[in-house]
Amino acid sequence: MLTRIAFVAIGALGTGLWNVFISAASRQMHPLLGALITEITAFSAGLLIFLPTLRAGRPEASAQAVLLCAGAGLSVLLADFFILKAYKEGLPVSIGGPIIIGGSILVVTLAGVFLGDRMSWLKALSILMILCGATILAGQPR
Repeated sequence: MLTRIAFVAIGALGTGLWNVFISAASRQMHPLLGALITEITAFSAGLLIFLPTLRAGRPEASAQAVLLCAGAGLSVLLADFFILKAYKEGLPVSIGGPIIIGGSILVVTLAGVFLGDRMSWLKALSILMILCGATILAGQPR
């Protein structure tokens, strides 16, 4: 369990840094160009990391897994483009970041419940508190 939490914590660090970098870049380029550069960089770095694993043989992936990953890629493009647009318009990262994270929490919570995850009162209360905080931040003047 600790290893899984470490993986998620590193992923959260990456998401936080992504917010900072994308916010700083947003005022200096077209949002679609920024999104494409972000995705090409992720693809290139991932390919460099993945290539050595091919020596062990072709990794297996079902058609469904490939389609799901393609959907995730389209979701990243959607996020990159519109979040770059929001930051380009002047949204502060201290407001945008929590809204992005709060919205993400809502989406994955609803998906989790739909896919059979158990929802306790403590989980529900925690998620509600996070969403309330993101809503309060969204209402703050610039």
